[in-house]
Amino acid sequence: MLLNGDTACAIRGMIYLAAQVPGELVRGCDIAEYLDIPLQTLTNVLRRLVKRGVLYSVKGRGGGFSMYPGAEQMSFLEIIEIVDGRLTRRGCVLKMNACAQMEMCHNHCQWGRITNHEMEFLKRQTIGGMSEILFKNSLITIE
Repeated sequence: MLLNGDTACAIRGMIYLAAQVPGELVRGCDIAEYLDIPLQTLTNVLRRLVKRGVLYSVKGRGGGFSMYPGAEQMSFLEIIEIVDGRLTRRGCVLKMNACAQMEMCHNHCQWGRITNHEMEFLKRQTIGGMSEILFKNSLITIE
């Protein structure tokens, strides 16, 4: 599964925020610079998370974004569904019209197993867990 730009931005932003001091506001421009994401894109995506009660934000001088307590326990799948909507499989993964005319082709079973495996992986990966791996175990430093 490949993540679209907004979803990747949301997950990366959340991981970065999870590595910050809890409750401390982080300016959007600092997050955007660190992640090398255009500020406008980042703020549009993070606002969606604010509206859903995952993050809170303060506008103006001294403002920024922070995570609500417990948000670090959210799975990647939960973030993906907030940004992109509920993930569902519809029709043939190969977009073949012939599959609609058959009861089931051989590829459906194979793709179904792959998709189920991906969904389970996304459910198990948490924002806080990934932040711990990347930041607190010193793979990445925060400047």
